[in-house]
Amino acid sequence: MMKRMSLAVSVVLALVITACAPGGSTTTPATSSAVAASAAPTTPATPTDVTVVSAQNVFLAGLYVADAEGYFKAANLNVKIVNVQSGNDSVAALVSGNAQYGDIGFEDVIGLAAKGEKNLVIVHNILNRVTLTLVMRTDVAQRLGVSRASPLEKRYGALKGLRLGVTRPGAPTDKYMRYYLRQAGLNPDRDAQIVAIGGGPALLAALESNQIDAYQLSPPTPYIAADRGIGTILIDGPAGDIPKFSNFLYTAFATNRDWASKNPQAASAFSAALRKAMQKVKADPAGVVATVAKYTGSTDLATTKKVLDALLPALSENGCFTPTQVSGSLDILLEAGLIDAKADPAEGMLWTTKYNTC
Repeated sequence: MMKRMSLAVSVVLALVITACAPGGSTTTPATSSAVAASAAPTTPATPTDVTVVSAQNVFLAGLYVADAEGYFKAANLNVKIVNVQSGNDSVAALVSGNAQYGDIGFEDVIGLAAKGEKNLVIVHNILNRVTLTLVMRTDVAQRLGVSRASPLEKRYGALKGLRLGVTRPGAPTDKYMRYYLRQAGLNPDRDAQIVAIGGGPALLAALESNQIDAYQLSPPTPYIAADRGIGTILIDGPAGDIPKFSNFLYTAFATNRDWASKNPQAASAFSAALRKAMQKVKADPAGVVATVAKYTGSTDLATTKKVLDALLPALSENGCFTPTQVSGSLDILLEAGLIDAKADPAEGMLWTTKYNTC
């Protein structure tokens, strides 16, 4: 498995290296020593290279602001952001050691541990809510008589027999789509056609060209489909339409245990820079919209602002976890059938705040 993952991520990184954050994440060094002091409780004595793999998303506003504002540079971190298509690619990059950080879910770490890969640990919370948003082609929704105002069970059941777009097999878009189908008493492998399409632009194009009937992804593309009139939002993730997933540890930054143990100052500095950036995002969301749009490859500032405003309640300001939060989220994952057995919620098993001031 490790050899396959290493090869896969090498190909991914080779393909997407030109799609890194603006300027290859080259940032302007902060000029104030006070910034460096506030960016991390401890700072590496020498510059440390840090690669972060992620699919471009507005919920990574803290990462983008930390890079653009020079918080990473002030902490002696040379951060490179590599854009990938899905969480699967982030997992592969972390396991192979080709990246130091990636945004993934607890179910990913649990699944890897079950296969004997226990070197990943979640260190910095990003989202306290599942932000996946389900959009259906407007003509299909009208034919089925379903809308966001319909009972949740009816929205789940409306997926029967449809062509449902996901990013990749095994990605959150796939896992949670299968959960919706099971909630309606349907068999995901028999009662719908789940089609791997790729990232947000590809999913939006597939919906518009009638290649698929519905898809889910974190905004903005589901919102864009609705704004264009080609799609109808059935489940708005940022708004908390699914109560079970509205107070839930959905996505976080994970790192490689070996790397973090050898570079504790760098790991602490990374989390501190993220925390500083997220405080800026929360305090002045309008002021960071242009930065977030640039890093996500968008020129639509209005839509970026709409998405960021919608996501603000779900974004973790300090990146922290508590054992109670983790245990509750693991219960939900088990109940939803996203993991096979509940894992140990104790700190140090799947997660740690060792590198964060929680």
